[in-house]
Amino acid sequence: MKKRRVKLEDIARKLNISIATVSRALDKNPRVKPSTREKVFETANAMGYMPNQIAKSLSSGKTNIIGVIIPRYDEPFFIEVCRGIDHYAREHHYKILISSSRNSFEFERENLISYEKGLVDGIILSPTHETETFIHIQNIINKGIPVVLFDNIKQKVNGATHVIIEDDKASFSAVEFLVKKRKKTIAFIGGIKEKKVFQDRFKGYLKALKKHNIAVDDRLILHCSSLDREYEDAEIQNFFNRIPIQPDAVFACTDNYGLLAMKTLLNLGYKIPEDVSVIGFGDLGLGQIFVPSMTCIAQPSFEMGQKVAELLIDQLHEIDDVVPQKKVIKLDTKLVLRDST
Repeated sequence: MKKRRVKLEDIARKLNISIATVSRALDKNPRVKPSTREKVFETANAMGYMPNQIAKSLSSGKTNIIGVIIPRYDEPFFIEVCRGIDHYAREHHYKILISSSRNSFEFERENLISYEKGLVDGIILSPTHETETFIHIQNIINKGIPVVLFDNIKQKVNGATHVIIEDDKASFSAVEFLVKKRKKTIAFIGGIKEKKVFQDRFKGYLKALKKHNIAVDDRLILHCSSLDREYEDAEIQNFFNRIPIQPDAVFACTDNYGLLAMKTLLNLGYKIPEDVSVIGFGDLGLGQIFVPSMTCIAQPSFEMGQKVAELLIDQLHEIDDVVPQKKVIKLDTKLVLRDST
């Protein structure tokens, strides 16, 4: 037979005291005599009592849990951001609850609704590429639940703090670096066109070419349409197998695209960096151990996680009648040079 959960009334009955006294004792209320508190704790431990977190949350109005919604679990960038969130949150006595929207606007909205029902004190969210309307986020904010947005933000949301990097400037600097190394046929590998970060990285690529009077050649441009790593690999292989001109450099919008490009180019007999230079975006670890190691735009992913957690927890600690100052925080990136250039 399934063992029943020990309740406050079971401890009260065992000690022949009121449930209210047991509750106050477990909360270390000074109104309860030290000797009684000690007996209650000893009995609770002996009986295997576990406090009901939901009941405590209902009475206090707080869960000390932060809800995090990311588009996918298998992306190194989001893994690092979540590590940063968890690190900062635990230092400040919060836990995190992570869910994935699976790159679906519908799942993003469903996850928000679930969190709204009192599971969390505040929400950290990276919108999906499908997210065109932000009414669902605005509704959460209007109900007094703090929200911090990061990464793929297509438009400003009133009442939410935003944490981003300047993707266009970062990619511009990478492509300009290649141009200054006298590269003329620079291939671009990006992700799905609907995602704002990829749009901005493509804009930076185009701006760099325009500044240096290099004509845009559509044959050198690939926008991967897949969200599955296996198919991304196939798309990149097909791109280089069919490309009618030989690139002398590649700018890839993620570490993964960069590494897949290098793997394909090496298999095709290219020498890196003698024949073709490669720059990735992210600098999330794998680029350092690949041979040759990959030059990257270093994105402060862990630090971004810490910053979004800090901004959310700061909001949670604000006095109710103080209007919080929402802002857009821009984190710096840098170009890390390695063997691929």
